[in-house]
Amino acid sequence: MFKGGNDTSEKLSLGARLWDSSLFRRSLAMIFHILGIAVSYFGAYTLRFDFDIPDKHLVTFEKRVIILFSCYILSILLFRLHRGMWRFFTLRDCVYTAFVFGFGTVLSAVMIYVTNHNSFDGVSRSVLIITYLLLLIWEIGGRGFTRLVRENQYRSMGKRVGQILVVGPLEQADLLIRAIEPHSGEMGRVVGIVEDDRKHRGSRLRGVKIYTGLASIPDLVRKLSATTILFLPPFTSPRQIQSVVDSLSEEKLRCDYRVVPSLDEIASGQVDVSMIRSVAIEDLLPRLPYESQTERLANMITGKGILVTGAGGSIGSEICRQVLHFRPRVLVLYEISEFHLFLIERELMEQAQCEGVQLIACAGDVKNQVQLRAMIREAGGIDIFYHAAAYKHVDLMERNAVACFQNNVVGTQVAASVAEEEGVGHFVLISTDKAVRPTSIMGASKRLAERVVVERCDSTGSTCFKAVRFGNVLGSNGSVIPIFREQIAKGGPVTVTSPEVTRFFMTIPEAVELVLTAGAIGEDQRIFVLEMGESVRIDDMARRMIELSGFVPDIEIPIVYTGLKKGEKEYEELLTDDENVERTDLDRIWVVKKIGQEEVKRIDMGRILELIDDEDEEGLREYAHSLIQGSHLLDSYVDADIAPTSTILPPSV
Repeated sequence: MFKGGNDTSEKLSLGARLWDSSLFRRSLAMIFHILGIAVSYFGAYTLRFDFDIPDKHLVTFEKRVIILFSCYILSILLFRLHRGMWRFFTLRDCVYTAFVFGFGTVLSAVMIYVTNHNSFDGVSRSVLIITYLLLLIWEIGGRGFTRLVRENQYRSMGKRVGQILVVGPLEQADLLIRAIEPHSGEMGRVVGIVEDDRKHRGSRLRGVKIYTGLASIPDLVRKLSATTILFLPPFTSPRQIQSVVDSLSEEKLRCDYRVVPSLDEIASGQVDVSMIRSVAIEDLLPRLPYESQTERLANMITGKGILVTGAGGSIGSEICRQVLHFRPRVLVLYEISEFHLFLIERELMEQAQCEGVQLIACAGDVKNQVQLRAMIREAGGIDIFYHAAAYKHVDLMERNAVACFQNNVVGTQVAASVAEEEGVGHFVLISTDKAVRPTSIMGASKRLAERVVVERCDSTGSTCFKAVRFGNVLGSNGSVIPIFREQIAKGGPVTVTSPEVTRFFMTIPEAVELVLTAGAIGEDQRIFVLEMGESVRIDDMARRMIELSGFVPDIEIPIVYTGLKKGEKEYEELLTDDENVERTDLDRIWVVKKIGQEEVKRIDMGRILELIDDEDEEGLREYAHSLIQGSHLLDSYVDADIAPTSTILPPSV
């Protein structure tokens, strides 16, 4: 019995190996062609003479059969028709097949004419035409039937996986359906197409019914038992995806939401359909249009020496990626975390070698001026210094105030001083909207870091100092997005501080591109503010993420409100009460043109160092509060009734 099992598996293995052999499959295709020629030729005679072939024409049949076979087989081999893949048979293959057998028919007629003493006497010419037509039915029908069987297999597998409702134009939907049909077993099958053009309503595309209007999607999800909504361009805008998500949420309907990359690449086979990705919260974030400044950045960065502190962090690593694209002379990765330094160096090493860029990874502390100075000199000088290293977690820094001031304030002072002494051309500080009217130690430390950079009154060097201030970035280390994803994956609950909390959001690549662009502006000792668009309610974001994960908020995944922690506030701002901004010549970048008279009080770095040495957290809080107008550092708790007294950006925005 055991031996018999082995024999069976060996037979199956042999059959699989035979089927995988291209020679075996081409031999089967050639047998199919030869059988088709025989059946079509005999059938043509039978039809021509009403199923009663005269004896003299039977003689002609026997004499000419070798010529006919030779001409058709020669045509098949000449045009490699036997190498076609039947399961991907298309209309273009139909035309090609008609051409090949048309060529074979003409060649047969010529050879019969020549071998019959330049005459068709005794030869029925209509037999050749009927043979050609029957051959087309045999060939196209056989291949079409093979494809139909295979597609039905795909659809049967897709039924067990899920039902896909496609939202997009018919041309792109056609490309998509062709691309995903072979993967129905893992993706599911398409059960409907939704588009805008009402004239196609009720029609079918590849057997799939066409519907119109985004408003009809909830009803279609119920009717077709759809489990996935798949969006195609141009239906991938945040507004359109959001409207569909909201409409299904109101009806308490569960669905997965997916978007498609370049359909041209899918159709050409350059992108696997596994790259079709789930809709992320980033896809629902409204985008403000802006014009990329590629030429300006290239002039600023190409062939220059670049140093990035915090190179392993969310912002710092993206700065490194985008800078490397412009082929600097040298790129220094300055990072205190060994693990994050290892990751970013490994990621960029191959590209740096291809681009001819010297990549230097340094495990260093920005507070160590000796090490920082040595690294600048080892790199042969630095032209642009991006200072992204900072502690950024609000609640954690409330409990570690001394370390926060030491890293964010003293570290910035050391980095700026070394940069100036070593003749660095541009020093760019990465700041945050939490520096405005700070309620937290972290926000206050970043506000003082801004002032350390832009209020260098005794500066005598040639370094151009600037700070770039912006809001939250989606998906950064420690941000709410990864936390929400983890909580949803565990089945909840999702924790939100307050239903009314709002934040400004921007994607990491988008923020970094604007940071690099702002850094290319030649103004000295200025604060640049990135236009963030409208603020987003965190509660709404949490609910959208739950819905995008295929769950119903409050029913399948609960949301729990934990209350604001010390140092947190319900809203964020980008300007203080005494700051005004003016538009630069670049999209979405503004520059602060006035600093209030109240902030003329100089920062006493010696006083800060003394308080740090004494580990006097309350003293640091009080001193920072005295330096910053509008500070709420001394408030015991954040007052939710405090309303912003400054505009986010001028009304002209």
